[in-house]
Amino acid sequence: MAQYHIYPNPGAKSAAIPYLVAVQNDHITSRTGACVVIPLRANARPVEIMAPLVEVPGVGAFVLSADELFAIDVARLKQPVGMLSMADRAKIKPAIDKVIGEY
Repeated sequence: MAQYHIYPNPGAKSAAIPYLVAVQNDHITSRTGACVVIPLRANARPVEIMAPLVEVPGVGAFVLSADELFAIDVARLKQPVGMLSMADRAKIKPAIDKVIGEY
């Protein structure tokens, strides 16, 4: 399992959230058996910084829903459909910082 890989959502809400992007580093994932992911929402409105648009290669744009970050057992994630580009990877830390930052 690699950081920034995009996986089909194995959960019940796959129509609204068709993909999950792995954001946890491989070193931690290999030791815990779980991976922190961020849902990629279809038909959602982007929010500046916190929920930007990212591209699923060959599929289209989805909203990176950083406020819905969660951990999932890696056994539930099947074959990745792609990987985030460098430009889209750069949107993750500011999005998470926006969610957990102080105001």
